[in-house]
Amino acid sequence: MRNELKDKPAAAPRYAELASTLVRDIQEGRRVVGSLLPTEPELAGQHGVSRHTVRAALALLQDWGYISRKKAVGTIVASANPDAAYTQSFGTAEDLVRVAATEVRSIGSARRVTLDRADARLLEAPMGSEWLRFSGTRVDARKGNTPVAHAEIYIDAALAHLEQAIRDSPQVLISALIERECGIAIAEIRQVIHGVLIDGDLAQELGTEARTAGLRLIRHYKDAQGKILEITDTIYPADRVTVAFQLRRSRVQP
Repeated sequence: MRNELKDKPAAAPRYAELASTLVRDIQEGRRVVGSLLPTEPELAGQHGVSRHTVRAALALLQDWGYISRKKAVGTIVASANPDAAYTQSFGTAEDLVRVAATEVRSIGSARRVTLDRADARLLEAPMGSEWLRFSGTRVDARKGNTPVAHAEIYIDAALAHLEQAIRDSPQVLISALIERECGIAIAEIRQVIHGVLIDGDLAQELGTEARTAGLRLIRHYKDAQGKILEITDTIYPADRVTVAFQLRRSRVQP
């Protein structure tokens, strides 16, 4: 991998910046759950933007589950930490990974990289694409930060300015930080699972026996245009993760 990166992060659209500001106000308690947000004209005046910008920002917050909007009532703060819900098309399989809610990131290092042919093939990402790569473990916060899995996390080079926020909030999903800080919705998550053997230094890092069976989970987090914003490459010992498949029949015969 080349360790070169020349691109600078592009400025977020004004409505996305406003959405991020309002999300922070909600998460940090300046807008409490159950309260009404100011009207569109009031928000436009407070933030020096058009009503069109305000409407676009509020539409994002509603899509993310932070607010609800009711006629004759106004815009209500619905949640300070909404759960993201992802659905599937009929006739497809959804891969679900059940992990402990107490798992958090423990980042050992971060560096800017360009994917060579081998890594691009492994990650199913464009060869030559540029990323900020975090290396470390996922740990169980309830058990003295015992390592649960090894993780390599890649974020698009244009999002490298999120590095400090990612380090400061190990318990928050990076996809959620991308949505909050950049106003970009994660529209799709794709997951691929490989069987692996955990050996050598990796086995020692995870506190498991050499040649232990494991699962490698590679996830792509994509925006509405299908662009990959984040890739996670996580290796779990097989006894520390459960994978479930849900299938829905597209048409039930009478």
